[in-house]
Amino acid sequence: MEHDVIVVGAGPGGSAAAYFLARSGAKVAVLEKKKFPRPKTCGDGLTPRSIKILDELGLGSKLESYQKVKGLRVLGAGKTLDLDWPALDGFPGYGLVRPRKDLDNDIATAAMEAGAQYHFGTEATEPLMDGSRVVGVRWIKKATAEGGGVQKVDEGVAHAPFVVVADGASSPFGRALGIERGAGYPLGLAIRTYYRSHRHDDDYFESWLELRKGDHLLPGYGWIFPVGDGTVNVGVGLLTTFGEWRSVNLNHLQRDFIDMFPKSYGITHETQTEPYQSGRLPMGGSVEKPYGEGYVVIGDAAGMVNPFNGEGIAYALETAKLASGLLVDALAAGDSAQLHSYREALNDVYGSYYRIGRKFVKIIGNPRAFRALCQVGMRSQTIMEFVFQVLANLAADDGGKLGDRGFRAMMKLAERELPRLAEPEISTPTPSSEKKVGAA
Repeated sequence: MEHDVIVVGAGPGGSAAAYFLARSGAKVAVLEKKKFPRPKTCGDGLTPRSIKILDELGLGSKLESYQKVKGLRVLGAGKTLDLDWPALDGFPGYGLVRPRKDLDNDIATAAMEAGAQYHFGTEATEPLMDGSRVVGVRWIKKATAEGGGVQKVDEGVAHAPFVVVADGASSPFGRALGIERGAGYPLGLAIRTYYRSHRHDDDYFESWLELRKGDHLLPGYGWIFPVGDGTVNVGVGLLTTFGEWRSVNLNHLQRDFIDMFPKSYGITHETQTEPYQSGRLPMGGSVEKPYGEGYVVIGDAAGMVNPFNGEGIAYALETAKLASGLLVDALAAGDSAQLHSYREALNDVYGSYYRIGRKFVKIIGNPRAFRALCQVGMRSQTIMEFVFQVLANLAADDGGKLGDRGFRAMMKLAERELPRLAEPEISTPTPSSEKKVGAA
């Protein structure tokens, strides 16, 4: 295989990068160890930030078939509040729900239609190096063996001047490259499955801020997302900033959450349709050097999950677009110099917000502090609308309402504590009809 770029992983970030690069005229190969469609541990929720990029990927008509939601319903401190998405120029005023097995397939299809070559059931095991520079990947294919298990059926190497590392939260390829996450960054833990329910077409995401077993307050939070196909996605999450997180059994926590539901919800253990699936969410930009000679790291592999709300899809899509712009320039120049701007670009876009988010999760890791914040916040629709806006990372660039101005003021305060980095110049990938790139 000879390509301009090899993308490791076909999740939302990897396939979005493949789309933008292929649309720019680059020869792109995507290596994905699983065969599609395949399930993923996820709440399946898509915020306006996600929808904006999905529309850029040409999925506009498909998005119309996804389950639409007006905003977030929050339950806590004995109260319930419905919070609508803020009305902002440049973002849709709604969210969507789409199971990952379908969403990932939709984005991959768009990338293939743009010209990217996909190799499913093909695992990139380690980087191919030329001195300190990545120049491709080693790969293997496995198949089911007689009598059970799997066996290797093929292996080889794929050459390219650039590699996009998009293999998710565990990022085995990233580890093979020596990529490390900062030890002090928060990590989210989550578990979810699906249940038959008449609430499958609800107008809101639903978030439970307090989990209880009898009178005992449990750690973590819960969600119910309407899938629109007769089922709901139900799960619980927990932050490692909670001091006793290692002693928490997520399976038990999920069962306790289901036991909390009123009978009117119709969600019980008996209506469960699939096994539990759990995963870890690396948050807050925890990979401190997400690039190197010949490669960039995006999405969950770069630890880019939003620490405020556990959202990963939007940031996988956005970092895919950002990295693709730099790769287009790098391909045109024939070297990796342009990739050195990647860290500065991430810092410019997310640095202030993630810095506040990391402080926020340290505070709410204390159950007493979290309970006190819930008691105060849930007394006011206005306060919770602002909190929702911050958690969703949605604000007008200038002007707007009081919440927009408050959001921007928070970001300016956080900027003072950030390291001084150069302002990046990033190209937006352009259609192949307008620009062609060649191999370096």
